[in-house]
Amino acid sequence: MKTFLSIIVVLIFAFSFTRTSSAQSETTMQDILETVTSKIYELEDEKDQEVVNVTVDLLGGSNIKTVTRYLDPAFDYTVIAFGDRRISKLRLNVKKMDREEWEYVSEVTGSMPNIKVTPPDYILYSFTINVEEFKPDKSTGHFALLIYHKNPLKK
Repeated sequence: MKTFLSIIVVLIFAFSFTRTSSAQSETTMQDILETVTSKIYELEDEKDQEVVNVTVDLLGGSNIKTVTRYLDPAFDYTVIAFGDRRISKLRLNVKKMDREEWEYVSEVTGSMPNIKVTPPDYILYSFTINVEEFKPDKSTGHFALLIYHKNPLKK
């Protein structure tokens, strides 16, 4: 709970001093946070979805990031990834744990790759992100990964 509150305070502070992208420093996380916030409002307020995971991190060079999460078979999930102003294309790879081994589920590449996941059971999934292409003269950038499903409390 303490960590969650700390994150909220940092986000509020970051949005209190928002500047335009052209005035942002090369390493700021502000634009990706603004994009994430807009996407969450769109999903939850306009499309009646429930966002169940948000990951925002920095990727550089050939680095990859992996997020793991158990998914509930009661829901059909969508997993989406997007980058900040420095990233042109991302690769999203999804695997699931099956009998103590990772099994390939799907992979997609694009500026905003997304994958639908329908878990057959309560299973551990891994979501791996890497940059397929940076914008010219860039070698690092922030990305966001969102996992969401239909909100059972709406419509």
